Amino acid sequence: MKKKRRKHRRKTKKYWKVLFLVPILILVMYIFMLPDGAVRFAILRSGHPLSAFQTGIVEAPYSQELEDGQIGYVLTQPPYDRDKGVEMRNWVVNRYGMIYVAEYNGID
Repeated sequence: MKKKRRKHRRKTKKYWKVLFLVPILILVMYIFMLPDGAVRFAILRSGHPLSAFQTGIVEAPYSQELEDGQIGYVLTQPPYDRDKGVEMRNWVVNRYGMIYVAEYNGID
């Protein structure tokens, strides 16, 4: 009887691990495999967690030339950076293979 209970415990542990890891995997894939997710994660890293989830993101042309593998984005409700005294409106997303990484571009 004890062996059956042990097997049952092992199965439930595996179930909970899978149930925990699958949403984390989906979140990581959203962040690094989609340009919008990369922009939101970069805003989150810059210290604006509410703006990361509330702002609208629009792909827009830039006045400067972008390199191959770069995409320019403009935020509709940008966060305000108190240190620099500007709205963080323009972001550039770089593509490295399958991974997207965003960074703030201070050019208006």
